[in-house]
Amino acid sequence: MPKFQADVLRTYCISLLTASGVEQSCAEAVADALIDAELTGVSTHGVSRLAVYMQRMDAGVVSRGNNIRIVREAPSAVVVDAGNSLGAAAAKFAMETCIAKARESGCCFATVKNSNHFGTAAYFTRLAAAQDMLGFACTNLKGKIAPFGSAEPYMGTNPISVAAPSDGLPVVLDMAPSVVALGKLILAQKLGKSIPLGWALDKDGNPTTDPAAGRAGSLVPIGGAKGSGLAIMVDVLCGILSGGPYGPHLHDLYVMDEPQGVSHFVGAIDIAHFIEPSAFKSALSAMAGEIKALKKVEGVEEIFLPGERSGRNAAENTDGGIEVPQPVYEELLSLGKPYGLSL
Repeated sequence: MPKFQADVLRTYCISLLTASGVEQSCAEAVADALIDAELTGVSTHGVSRLAVYMQRMDAGVVSRGNNIRIVREAPSAVVVDAGNSLGAAAAKFAMETCIAKARESGCCFATVKNSNHFGTAAYFTRLAAAQDMLGFACTNLKGKIAPFGSAEPYMGTNPISVAAPSDGLPVVLDMAPSVVALGKLILAQKLGKSIPLGWALDKDGNPTTDPAAGRAGSLVPIGGAKGSGLAIMVDVLCGILSGGPYGPHLHDLYVMDEPQGVSHFVGAIDIAHFIEPSAFKSALSAMAGEIKALKKVEGVEEIFLPGERSGRNAAENTDGGIEVPQPVYEELLSLGKPYGLSL
């Protein structure tokens, strides 16, 4: 399996995007989000997604330009229109705007409409945590989860992330309301692998180990009605609050007929407006230490805090390099060939 240092892979992604006509800052934001996913071990949202981004731009359903603009704002609220720009660029702009405003007002939240797939939600919440703030991010997607009691998918795998700074690694929740994210089925299908039972149902509502059948059917929500409810509320925050589409009214990332129309909801809370950041981080670190020192159940070697494994992965992969599966590597080479680029 080929292995690359993060900066090499990032430079290649930026070069590929800009060579195809993507505006520089948008290309950098997308590359940063993709490489962050690779570093933290979430390869389903890493460089394997570059191909579909390129395909959508080639199909004319995603803009290569930077059309991102604020259409309404107040001290603690912002409405951003992405103008069908690349999703990571729009979400990063919104989070950076919220961080700046939160320093003055204590907190700020933003809706982002007319956007696209933005990668991992945790990338954006960690931007806030790095500034001694609490970060929040979620996004809606085309319907892939059946509401509790229904046999038909309606809500997307609408991910939610919350990040908080500590004296060590930030504590970062990043979860989909489904048993697994759709990206795991996509990557399994790309690699020709099966999926475990319990991840997805086929179009007739039967459990399946075939990722293609699962993509054509629906994903299983976590905790039954609880996961279903989380997915619905993300659509409220992202789709309805932004004035954008939701559920089945969104468009599929892998169908090249229309813009996705997805929306994001992001925000930052400045800890300094409530408590000294050093005191907050010290208390959270103490809580983390107490949790990790609890008695473990049989077979468990260590208790992990949310985001701890990802943080360790990032440190290891920064030093040791990022492994890229052969099919994904060949795909990257194919994407760069028209522009004379090679890894």
